Amino acid sequence: MRKVPVWALKPGMEVARQVYDSNGHLLLNAGVRLEVEYIQSLKKLNIPAVYVVNPLIPDIKVEDVILCDTRHKAMRLAQKILTANLNAPPNTRSFVSRLFSYKKELNEVVDEIISQLLDCRELVINLCGIRTVDNYTFAHSANVAVLSLISATAMGFSRSELRTVGQGSFLHDLGKSLISPSVLNKTEQLLPEERQEIKQHPAYGYDLIKQQPFADSVAAKIVYQHHERIDGQGYPEGITGRDIHVYSKICAIADVYDALVSDRPYRPAYPPHRVLEMFQSGEGGYDPEIFQVFSQHVAAYPVGTVVGLSNGLIGIVVQNYAGYSTRPKVRVFCEKDNLERLPAYEM
Repeated sequence: MRKVPVWALKPGMEVARQVYDSNGHLLLNAGVRLEVEYIQSLKKLNIPAVYVVNPLIPDIKVEDVILCDTRHKAMRLAQKILTANLNAPPNTRSFVSRLFSYKKELNEVVDEIISQLLDCRELVINLCGIRTVDNYTFAHSANVAVLSLISATAMGFSRSELRTVGQGSFLHDLGKSLISPSVLNKTEQLLPEERQEIKQHPAYGYDLIKQQPFADSVAAKIVYQHHERIDGQGYPEGITGRDIHVYSKICAIADVYDALVSDRPYRPAYPPHRVLEMFQSGEGGYDPEIFQVFSQHVAAYPVGTVVGLSNGLIGIVVQNYAGYSTRPKVRVFCEKDNLERLPAYEM
């Protein structure tokens, strides 16, 4: 399986993972052979990429760490929460009450994610989500929750602690619901006052939860602190080290990682190995111990990635292992200086 930009799709390619539109409606099922009309429709709907069957590894399937239905349920909930102010003026009793009405659903979604992660012995992220411009924020909320919970699970947190991490990381961008979409989705360089407005979203989200608590106080702290950095270069308060809650440090890494591996209107996605290298450089003020845990469960070279080996061979990643994210199993298929196919073998 490999991720192919829509512009590079060709008739006859087989869809490997279900394709959804920005509203979560199923467009194409796995197993469908692409036709010219399908590709044209995907382009019109601004679907950026599709996972297709890779002929080099047709026998290899890549599973998500949570069920597809659960991920889309989380995305739909994020959409409801983050657009709750569209039918009610922000900071009004009606708006805050609308948010509180989602408390039960939030707990159910977070508990569902936790149960599925706890049932998975080898937690390794091999997939980079495909998102449209319209659903980026909703998918991001769900992904940050999953990534944060993977780290928290690996760190041995109790189920009640996991629920708090899940709530806070899922709601980390809640405050952006009070910021104009024209600012949030701006592709040009932000004006100083616009940048300052965006920096207020942690405080906005924290205040919303405090007005009508639909998450506990520690989850609210994650919302408030997820842009703080241990070197004091974050916001909104510029606090350092131990003053930042460990849950907030977990969310901070998940938030930035997911943003960087995603396509944005102003830049293409970075490959996972490049993002992990950025964190490893020590820049950015992220907790190195938490990053060490996180990096053990995120594949630097996801299944389907073509890699060049130090011995001059070229192969494709077929499996990753928790704890060894930079040392995947590779199926060799040719030499660097001789592209003629070799008998396939794995190493």
